[in-house]
Amino acid sequence: MRVSMSTMYDQIKTDLSKLTDRMNQANSEISSGKIYQKPSDAPVELSFAMGLRGNVSESKQHMRNISYGKAWLTSSETSIRQLQERLQRAKTLGLQGGNDTQNAQSRHAIAVEIKTILEETVALGNTKLGDRYVFAGTKTTGYQAGESPFMLDSSGNVTYTGNLEDISVEVSQGIKKTINKNGFESIEKSGVFNSLNLLYNALESDNRADIEVAILEIDKSLEYFGVQISELGSIANTFTNRDEIASKLVFTNTVRLADIEDADYVVSITDLKTAETAYQASLSSSAKIMSLSLVDYVK
Repeated sequence: MRVSMSTMYDQIKTDLSKLTDRMNQANSEISSGKIYQKPSDAPVELSFAMGLRGNVSESKQHMRNISYGKAWLTSSETSIRQLQERLQRAKTLGLQGGNDTQNAQSRHAIAVEIKTILEETVALGNTKLGDRYVFAGTKTTGYQAGESPFMLDSSGNVTYTGNLEDISVEVSQGIKKTINKNGFESIEKSGVFNSLNLLYNALESDNRADIEVAILEIDKSLEYFGVQISELGSIANTFTNRDEIASKLVFTNTVRLADIEDADYVVSITDLKTAETAYQASLSSSAKIMSLSLVDYVK
């Protein structure tokens, strides 16, 4: 079969163009670290990669949510444990005040400390995480100067001004967990303020019977806070488990994404060197072919 010079020239250009594309591809892989440079390079693979990238982003967001939730849980548990400690101190003082050896004057002195404990419990109810109130439901900000979720008046009464909504975060796709109960459920429902106020008034009125009643109420509050701490610990354990799951998903999907997208530098460099060698050889042989003329054949 006779092959014309024109056909040979076209083939040479085609071969050189393919080698140029191959070198460009290998060079792009080395410089970008990615196998594919545009969606049209591999539509199916890159579509799958986009899904994996979305999964990684979602898992990382869940990890941030979990970290945020853990901070709330830690702050809540710490404050409630401190409330327990203050109540335990109040109970000790109440038992002391109910002793037969006490008189009106000594009970008044004890009442002064109980009033301080009441103020401290209100302050703990107004605990903040950053600039947000922890025990205020979803109304964590927006209070006027001098206002807070728990307000203590001059009569020893405490008013809750937060709302009754709980704060939740998404810890995995479609699953939300409560990170903090509202102030009414967390604190006021325990009866802590009423029991302390009752003990204060009983001591001030030198009434042993009321002191005993107040101590029983304090025990109920202590038991309530014990349940709260147990629930917070359970939620914290759930968050730790979810965090581990999200972390593993990030790692697994990142590895799978790398398998699809990331270039193998050794292979890419080898391809580049091979293509360069082939290109130089092709140029050399092409130059010899293209220099041929009819005079060469006549000779």
